[in-house]
Amino acid sequence: MNKSLVQELISKFVQSYDSAAKDRIWQKQSADFRRFWSEQVLAPGKEIISDDDCDAIIRILDYCGKGKTKGSEVVAKVMVPQNVWRKLFNILHSDKKLASLVGSIFKEADVDRKAQLINELYIANAAGKNRLTGESGNVLNALLAAYDPFKNLSAVSMKHRKALMDFLEIKLPFDGASASIGKQIAHSNESIQEATRALGLAGSARTLCQFLYSEPVWNLWHAEDIVKRTDQQVIVTIPPNAKTEKNESANEGEMRESLQIQAALAEIGSRMGFQIWLPRADRGRVLTKWKPDHGVLLDELPVGFDLTTMKTIEQIDVLWLKKRTIVRAFEVEHTTSIYSGILRMADLLAMQPNLKIKLHIVAPASRREKVFQEIRRPVFALLEGGALSDICTYLSYDNVADLRKLQHLEHLSDKVLEDYEDKSQES
Repeated sequence: MNKSLVQELISKFVQSYDSAAKDRIWQKQSADFRRFWSEQVLAPGKEIISDDDCDAIIRILDYCGKGKTKGSEVVAKVMVPQNVWRKLFNILHSDKKLASLVGSIFKEADVDRKAQLINELYIANAAGKNRLTGESGNVLNALLAAYDPFKNLSAVSMKHRKALMDFLEIKLPFDGASASIGKQIAHSNESIQEATRALGLAGSARTLCQFLYSEPVWNLWHAEDIVKRTDQQVIVTIPPNAKTEKNESANEGEMRESLQIQAALAEIGSRMGFQIWLPRADRGRVLTKWKPDHGVLLDELPVGFDLTTMKTIEQIDVLWLKKRTIVRAFEVEHTTSIYSGILRMADLLAMQPNLKIKLHIVAPASRREKVFQEIRRPVFALLEGGALSDICTYLSYDNVADLRKLQHLEHLSDKVLEDYEDKSQES
């Protein structure tokens, strides 16, 4: 770890992050969670907790469970579907012994006793298929962070915590690899906070996590992800900044043209009734070319994939979504290599072979053959979900411009794109 660099990043973070305002939000949300726990989960009787009551708390816990409302905060991307959260709350409501054990973990201040209680919970819930006691620790850590965000980290993944401990050069008083899950959860929570504060950052556990997950710090400790498949592990390296990669090969004129195309695709999709996702790094520039109506441009993706898949999806140039489903994905390629966006599409299909999304590479007509040449690479023909050349189509800049000019787009289906796209076998 480069201590001086991290301390410099702390100084910049403190200037930009309003910890007092964020902590006030979390005081309210923690109170809401505790009220739900005592008045709903621990309430006597067997009545089902309503979806609406569950959903209000899911919004606090998980970006991918219910989404995020304006002015609110969310613990983390826990990657648990909404219906699974609802089921878990009702299981705990009906199993008071299990709920009481979770409540004891919430309230325990002694780290060793907390570790012991967590181990007891994992044993008690060993047969439960409710995700409460998974290997990753995501669900239990999210519940702990919602109950007390000032003392419990919102870094909910044990994989992330282990990476953070390596980055912060933390030496645990036991073998982390063979330690019980209780020790791993309880001691990592304490040690990461202590090490981060020792670098000079004060504040709540939530504040510390926001710093550790801020982009410049994230890039220091989390450059590579391993995605588990049923047959193998796939190593995916995700560029820290998608636009940096593009800027190195594109001249200023190409960049301006690509932003126009990004804006055009966003406008076409919005006129057809889709919500739009743009990478955060692009938004400022694209929004100088396109002015969306309120609610059209999404602040967070309302889909529930694993963290690595989400990071890949979030970097795709334009997404069209209907409700909580991604319908079409577009990569606007303007570099000579025509490769970065295609690789991102291939990574996505490798990680999620059953994903059913229409994929499109958008490039100038002069690079049409180059697109097909890259799509037909042998490595992309071996994807579990099918050859990339069978799934991903090409759209020229000119055809996007023609689409944008169509009258009555509001009344057309997105299938109209089939009249403008080219497929590899047609080349």
